[in-house]
Amino acid sequence: MLGRIAIDLNQDSNYDRRLKVGIKLALEHGAQLVGVYTSLLTKQYLYGGDTALPSQARAILETAIDQQMTTAKESFLQQTGDAGVAASWRAPKGEALEALALHSRFCDILIMSHIVENTSMKNLFPYRGDSIITSAGRPVLIVPHADALPTLGKSVLICWDSSQRAARALSDAAPFLERASKVIAISVNMNKEMLETQDIVPDDLSTYCASHHYPELIEVHMTRPRNEIAEAILAAANDYDCDLIVMGAYSHSPLREWTFGGTSTTLLQSMRVPVLFSH
Repeated sequence: MLGRIAIDLNQDSNYDRRLKVGIKLALEHGAQLVGVYTSLLTKQYLYGGDTALPSQARAILETAIDQQMTTAKESFLQQTGDAGVAASWRAPKGEALEALALHSRFCDILIMSHIVENTSMKNLFPYRGDSIITSAGRPVLIVPHADALPTLGKSVLICWDSSQRAARALSDAAPFLERASKVIAISVNMNKEMLETQDIVPDDLSTYCASHHYPELIEVHMTRPRNEIAEAILAAANDYDCDLIVMGAYSHSPLREWTFGGTSTTLLQSMRVPVLFSH
């Protein structure tokens, strides 16, 4: 059961979809929704050094920043109030990624999008979900820039390779697995010889899930080249009509994955359903 859900309220093009997911989860779990508003341009950048602006221009920007925040706050509290969700508004100062990661640690989960672009400040660079995934210390639910999401967590695909990352992701996904109707575990290129040597028996994962009263586990095993693992996961999610993928993120550093490619990166780029990442 989720008790407290943090959500990124940056006003990007995926904001409405992300907020609908947050409200839906809060209602299903009876959870509080903590809206974290971070602006990529804050007042502190208007003063001093090379960024100092003439007073008239600074006043105009300050007014725009204040108005944008006020509008966002009113909209968030109005929508959550109309839905009957307990909600609180937070507007931390300073660097956006650090603020989001910090607030997530006081919650059970953080909801955000993969690439968040600031639509009102076109000259600023977007920030990426992977930067939060590796620093939050909490699971991060990434909502795709995709079609409408009629359900979430009814049919869950777990990416399982017996690693520490996969085990933590499985544990972090408990609030979803407890409420799921179908749970599938996909294992790609599993080292069966190693597991046998360590006296792991084939039904240990299903026994674990049964001990927590999750739905009867469907296990899918396949062999694929390393560069096709993400595609296999996405295909399995489609084949089993999954509306949530659970995955331990980044076996290598995010920088290495972005440079040379990796399963986490490919999923982030190609996802059509939400992915719960744990690191």
